[in-house]
Amino acid sequence: MKVRVLYFGIVRERLGVGSEVYELEDGATVGDFQCGLTVRLGNDNVGAGTVRVAVNREYVDSSYPLSENDEVAVIPPVSGG
Repeated sequence: MKVRVLYFGIVRERLGVGSEVYELEDGATVGDFQCGLTVRLGNDNVGAGTVRVAVNREYVDSSYPLSENDEVAVIPPVSGG
């Protein structure tokens, strides 16, 4: 299945893309997507475990099942003052 992924903040900078079509096995969950993202980002302080994920503009947890053509937003933690 294919989902459209939007990357924000430092994740966008690290990957060098703002969006892409990402292919997953049928029946994949957000957790499955996050595993692949961790591999791409490496094991540092901005790994997939530190980001929030929204599917179709609603925050979800790692057990959420993905469907064909979902929009997945990857939102890193923000700080500032």
